[in-house]
Amino acid sequence: MADLFDLQSVGSDGRQVPAGLHGASKGSFNKERLGFAYDIFINVRDALRAAGLLLVSTGKPRWHPAFDNFLVRGGDATTYKLTDTAISLAVSFGISSADWSVHWRRTGEQPIKTVVDVPRLVLRKKSGRVAGKKKDVEDWPFSPDEPKVRSILTGIDQLNDFLAEQAVDGFAFLGLRRIFNNGDQADFDWNKGGRYYSLPGGHLYEAWGADKRRATIRLNGEAVEEVDLRASHLTLVHALQQRPFDPHDDPYAIPGWPRAVVKAWVSQAIGASNPRPRQWSKAAQADYEAERPGRFLSDEFPISEIGASVTSRHPLLVDLKTCGFGTLDLQYHEAEILRLAMEDLMLKRGIAVLPMHDAIIAPRSKLGEARDALLQAFADQVEGVTGHPSLVAPKVTTKD
Repeated sequence: MADLFDLQSVGSDGRQVPAGLHGASKGSFNKERLGFAYDIFINVRDALRAAGLLLVSTGKPRWHPAFDNFLVRGGDATTYKLTDTAISLAVSFGISSADWSVHWRRTGEQPIKTVVDVPRLVLRKKSGRVAGKKKDVEDWPFSPDEPKVRSILTGIDQLNDFLAEQAVDGFAFLGLRRIFNNGDQADFDWNKGGRYYSLPGGHLYEAWGADKRRATIRLNGEAVEEVDLRASHLTLVHALQQRPFDPHDDPYAIPGWPRAVVKAWVSQAIGASNPRPRQWSKAAQADYEAERPGRFLSDEFPISEIGASVTSRHPLLVDLKTCGFGTLDLQYHEAEILRLAMEDLMLKRGIAVLPMHDAIIAPRSKLGEARDALLQAFADQVEGVTGHPSLVAPKVTTKD
């Protein structure tokens, strides 16, 4: 009930209130983990429903043919929402979604395990493959006394010190770290990767879906939204080469092709610095088949035809191999934009935020400030790299 009531805050600005969901089969209940079993849950659920306090939408499995049989592959989970009667009853007792944390506090928010001396800065070797399989990632040593390392560590510590004084609720959060890549390569100069991640031992919120983050995370008691740089890498490629680009005109909307397929091609091409890939990546094909079981991306959308249409719309992508900005370079500039924005918001304005790879999680009342900070950080980073004001203003929006 507390979790369902907490979800009401998502609809406080007119948005649709999300439903809570949980499997309704006996196998969905682990007594040791939950503290109760199937029978107790069903009895309480049915009593609340009979009293007019709970709306229940029964889930349905999705069946797919498999030879001479059928298999369940996905489906719709059973969902739950509080009725208006339940909300009114809570309000009559002085309980509102705005002050949820005054009345309840989530259990299970402690760190998953105790972690001692977890590094806030990690450097890894270049990834590779052996016999077609990706090798395990290996760390690469570095000296904490290097000037650039000291500067990076100071920046991380300043953000973590600020966040340690804030109420970061809804999940176990120990702080932030940065992970850089390609430390064993000749052109490495703390300029590859550098993305922000949660410290191990807490919950990895960056791996959750956006809906779960919105429903779970609270910053100083306030619900959050995500403000992101749309088409971040495509926008950065143009901005860093001082080429005009309008991200407000959907860069993935190309007549004749589904937007998701165009976006998959752009992601693959930029990721491999290859504007003429001969075949779809395994990841792209797996994502496509997961959404459309039994169908194959390579059969339905020839990659060469997609590439011709995309490079006609965005001719700069033809020069991916020679432009000097691979995916790890773009990740670094993206991370630096987030760093500048977070330092502005937290250290100068006193606003608690959390980073995603191309977005900032901010309290709802501070979304305007978060947008402004991202826009300014983008402009500052591009000018700092190129020596000229950016010709591109990114599209900064609230993530759906």
